[in-house]
Amino acid sequence: MAVYKFENGLRKVIPYRFQYKTHPKTRWIGKTLVDVYKTEFGEKPSLIEQDISLNSIYVLSNYGRKNGPVVIKGWDNLGERRIDSFDLIYNLKHMHEPSVPQEIEQIEQIEHPEEQNNKLMETVEESNKIVDVAIEWPSQSKTRLNIVFEDQDILVVNKPSGVPTHPTGNYFYNSVTEIVKHDLKLEQVWPCHRLDKVTSGILILAKNKDAAKYYLKIIQNEKETISKEYITRVQGEFPQGEIMVNCPIFSVNSTGGYIKPLNAEQIPTNSTTIFQRIAYNKELNQSVVVCRPLTGRMHQIRIHLRNMDHPIVNDYMYNPTNTKLYNHSINKLNNEIEMELYHRIFKTYPEFHTFSKVDISTIRSEQCIDVYGLTSWNTDQDLLQKVQNLKALRQQGFEKLKLENDTVCNECHRYLFDTDKDMSDLSIWLHAFKYVFPHGDRPFTFKTEYPKWCYI
Repeated sequence: MAVYKFENGLRKVIPYRFQYKTHPKTRWIGKTLVDVYKTEFGEKPSLIEQDISLNSIYVLSNYGRKNGPVVIKGWDNLGERRIDSFDLIYNLKHMHEPSVPQEIEQIEQIEHPEEQNNKLMETVEESNKIVDVAIEWPSQSKTRLNIVFEDQDILVVNKPSGVPTHPTGNYFYNSVTEIVKHDLKLEQVWPCHRLDKVTSGILILAKNKDAAKYYLKIIQNEKETISKEYITRVQGEFPQGEIMVNCPIFSVNSTGGYIKPLNAEQIPTNSTTIFQRIAYNKELNQSVVVCRPLTGRMHQIRIHLRNMDHPIVNDYMYNPTNTKLYNHSINKLNNEIEMELYHRIFKTYPEFHTFSKVDISTIRSEQCIDVYGLTSWNTDQDLLQKVQNLKALRQQGFEKLKLENDTVCNECHRYLFDTDKDMSDLSIWLHAFKYVFPHGDRPFTFKTEYPKWCYI
């Protein structure tokens, strides 16, 4: 159970112990635990040895096979042992979660389709309750998250920027799903889609398995019917009119120095976003743009805008201009490598680097490209050296995460996060303001007003 405290406009989690159970990734096979925890998670070898010696990290070998599993513990047994594909790695980790913003800006508008409203009113009349009581809108005393809509099946929140959708990385209890479960005393919730940690806006959560199956099925199978609209603020004078970008999506992992997704020889080309400018400020040379992704690749809007030379103004990853961030040099080199790869691809496929007329048939394309082959990823020595430099910078960056006063946890001997860190540098101007499904038995329209940063 999480123990939260609220200080300096932040939600904090008191440190706790958590048991991780991890099946090895393909790239881990044949490496030692020290190799993996050092390169993948930035851990110091001395601390990894400490955890293995204290049995905080151990392995079940032959997991899922005959005569298994077999428990393997201790440094003498695991220090030099190579990871096998049938291992299950246990790690009892002392968790120090980063803080997240305490609450979001005020909610804005709510819209319900007429059919849903009529159905709701029938239920209200039968129970002789007023609408507010029937819906049971949570108050700020129940949760500090803003609730856009709630019924017996779903909960729709206006997710703050800086809070992950679900547990990931160093975040567990400081994620939307866990905050909702804690604050509203729910046993379980299921995210029906996801938003990046740095993105704010509409997030639909199911409150039971049946609702989760229903809404997940809609979102996965009705891509041409569902409309998701984002608003963002970008650099430069964005073209007018409704225009489209169709360009494959990939990125470079700065820790491991590999291309994501891992099947880079078969990257789908059907990554499509429709854009429309709604404002331009000449003095700032910045535009406010509505974005409608027709496909849902990771970081799709951000990468499409970066590739078209109109990056999100404060996107520290794809427009790294904030030199105050500890990882600025990492993001800058990472971005340069990615753009070099894309420009090599643009030479063969110039249409990926142009705005075009809207044509939703692009999302039906089954064409793929070989990013490895088109970019000489495995053979260009200059490129390989840049990737090695990137990995080295990332390793150095892990060291910079410690506090200036070198505060170390007395229990696990790891450097502590600065829990009073100003979170504004880790947010970007990208907001999911509208989510619409106009068909079926349960149509819906969820909407918020534009954030304050839109008004330029």
